[in-house]
Amino acid sequence: MDRLTDAAQLDGWIPVRFYWREGQPMVDWCYLGRKRFADSFFEHTVNKLMALPFNLLFRQQTPISVLDDLHEARPGLKPTGFIFHMSRCGSTLITQMLAVLSGTVVISEARPLDSVLRAHFRSTQVTDKQRIAWFQWMVSALGQKILGNEKYFLIKFDAWNISELPFIQRAFPDVPWIFNYREPVEVLVSQINHRGPHMVPGVIDPTLFGMNVDEIATVEPEEYCARVLGAICEAGLRYSANGGLLINYEELPEATWRLISEFFGLGCNEAEIEMMKNTAKLDAKNPAMIFERDSIKKQQQASERVREAARKWVAPVYEKLEAARKRQFPNIREPKNSG
Repeated sequence: MDRLTDAAQLDGWIPVRFYWREGQPMVDWCYLGRKRFADSFFEHTVNKLMALPFNLLFRQQTPISVLDDLHEARPGLKPTGFIFHMSRCGSTLITQMLAVLSGTVVISEARPLDSVLRAHFRSTQVTDKQRIAWFQWMVSALGQKILGNEKYFLIKFDAWNISELPFIQRAFPDVPWIFNYREPVEVLVSQINHRGPHMVPGVIDPTLFGMNVDEIATVEPEEYCARVLGAICEAGLRYSANGGLLINYEELPEATWRLISEFFGLGCNEAEIEMMKNTAKLDAKNPAMIFERDSIKKQQQASERVREAARKWVAPVYEKLEAARKRQFPNIREPKNSG
């Protein structure tokens, strides 16, 4: 039986899953309390919370309409900035640095947001009007103030969500956004070694990447991954013409406090910049380790098949991204030669 029935009961709860039950859109909830999203990814925080006895005993599910009730009664923070990325290109480093800022909520690759964005693939009866409303409600629920002093709300999306940028902007117009990318061979080596879900044929609808179901069965892994990366970068390039900030991996970590924080209007002081610099010294995905650049190592690991796939499917758009980035900020430093 659903126990949470109205917004008054939702203080401290967050939506962690969007799904269908008997043809109806539903939401799973988890009790967050006064904990911040300090982990590298939304799911890491959720997995810790769901292992607690309270959440094991009192797991809650509600119709999606309860999100609307919460939005009406207690709207969350309006998004301050959106972070899109190529994948394996430093976006986690960016979010971890921004997450140390006081008064800032950072949500990184939240599954319920992605599920809402792709709800029309789950049911052809879902209209854009419904998706926009659901997306606004979900963002509002995730943007609730936790400690009470929050002023900024940043969302990092999954890599493939860049294809939905026009839709996202219909839901939240005028929110500044960045697109983070990296030299193609280095990203491709990382994905071949350990694939993200979008790099496994069939997990994400291939039409998002300009492919169809029939052809993905015959495509080699290197080509499939490269074509996915190419499609993501094409979307980032195309939409950046309307105001997105392009960030190359080689500009990190300095670009986070020198460009990104200013672009999002975060108004960081010297103490906060120092906190970001200290965070940048640690590995974003494993803070127990010291961060070390691995561009040379990845270039050395690249097979000829990886290099050929990168040359054919990603390099041309990467070069266009670089040209566009330099036009945006002609005086910023050139990326180092990682080869």
